[in-house]
Amino acid sequence: MSDPLSSADLPRHASSAIAQAGTWIACGWRLIQEHKAPWFRMTALYLVLAFLLKLIPFMGDLLLILITPMLLASVVWGRAHEHRANELPATRRAPAWSEAWLMRPARELSLIFSRTDKAFPSVLLGIITLGLVMLVKIAGDLLVGGSMVSGLTATRLDVPQITTVLGMLVVAGLYLVLAMALFYSVPLTVLANRQPLAAVSESFSLCRRNAFPLLALVAPFFVVYLLIVAGFAISPPWGYVLIATVGWLALPIFVASVYCSYLTLHPAHHSAAHS
Repeated sequence: MSDPLSSADLPRHASSAIAQAGTWIACGWRLIQEHKAPWFRMTALYLVLAFLLKLIPFMGDLLLILITPMLLASVVWGRAHEHRANELPATRRAPAWSEAWLMRPARELSLIFSRTDKAFPSVLLGIITLGLVMLVKIAGDLLVGGSMVSGLTATRLDVPQITTVLGMLVVAGLYLVLAMALFYSVPLTVLANRQPLAAVSESFSLCRRNAFPLLALVAPFFVVYLLIVAGFAISPPWGYVLIATVGWLALPIFVASVYCSYLTLHPAHHSAAHS
C-alpha cells in the first residue's frame, strides 16, 4: 500500500498561506482517496450519533463534546497505524450492510480503547475539552446572553449597545482561543505522547505561530459551517439535508487536512507514528 504521506511527499511550507493550505487540503484528499469507505462510513456514523445525542435535553450536547476527542483520537491513531486498523476482525454472522456501515465504523471509532496507554489520555482530553467549552459558554452567557447591563441600557437607548458589542467581541475571542487550543490537541496527545494539558498549550502555540496558513486552511470549511447554519435558520429540514450531504463530504476532508498539516509541523513524528 502506498503512503501519500511518505517523507518524500510530505506537504512543504509554501510561499504563501493560501498555497500551503491548498497543499494540506490536497494531501487530505489523497488520504481519503486511498480509503474512501472507512472515512465516509465513520463520518456517517458520527453524524448519526451526534443527531441522536442532541435529542437528549441539555446533556446531549455535553456528551457529544466529551466523546468527540476520543473518537477523533481513534481516527488519528488508526490512520497513523493503518496496518493495525486493517486487522480489525469482522463481526460474525452480521449482515453485510450492518458490518459495513455500523459494526466496522464503530470499531474504528473506538480503536483507541484497544491501547490502554492511549485510552486514558484520550478520556482525560475529552474531560478537559468539555471543561474548557463549558467555561467559554458560561462566559458567553454572562457577557451577552445574561448581561443585566445591556438589558438596562436597551430600555434607555435606541442605538446598538456598546456593552453588547464588546461582549460579543470578547466571546468571539474566547472561542478563537479555544479553537486554537484544541486544534492539534488530539494528535499531540495520541501521536506525540503529550499530556493533555500540555497538548492544549502546545496546540495554541502552534496555531499562533502558523496563524495565516491555518486560517487559510480553515476558511473554506468555515464557509461550509456557515452554509449549514444558514440552512437551519431558513428551515431545520434544509439544515439536516446540508449536514447529510455537504457536511458529510467536508468533515472527513477537514480532519484529513488537519492531520496533514500536523505532519508538516511535526515531520519528526511521522516515522514514529508509523512504527
